[in-house]
Amino acid sequence: MACVQLIVGTVGGTAWKTAQAAAVILNQLGHSARVNEESQPKDLLNPEEMLLICTSTTGNGELPPNIRALYSVLDDEAVQLTGRRYGVIALGDTGYPRFAHAAFLLEDALYRCGATRVGEILRLDAQVDDRPHVTAAHWVKDWINS
Repeated sequence: MACVQLIVGTVGGTAWKTAQAAAVILNQLGHSARVNEESQPKDLLNPEEMLLICTSTTGNGELPPNIRALYSVLDDEAVQLTGRRYGVIALGDTGYPRFAHAAFLLEDALYRCGATRVGEILRLDAQVDDRPHVTAAHWVKDWINS
């Protein structure tokens, strides 16, 4: 079974609630999942642990404040993640021009650090999906088996 760290970028709590729902399903399926809302670079040290980024976008495509420090380390390519598997849950609102941009920034930084994305990015639009936590819970069942 997999060990999964859900790294959360959130301002209003929707991404946190979404990550919690995904973690519940992963744990029910026999995996070990933990939600990390205050991630630090040291949290990336376990090469056996899969990463699942779950982040909202704030302002004009910016990262939520609680995930900026981690992104900075990834963006500088200061950590080597070759072979590390990850997934992305991108929350946003298509009413804004840079829909879910924060998740795409993180995805790009992980890729540049050598990590390998598993499955497709789950894009959750606040204008369409009023229950992103439910959608993510269904999605994560397929993602973990990708």
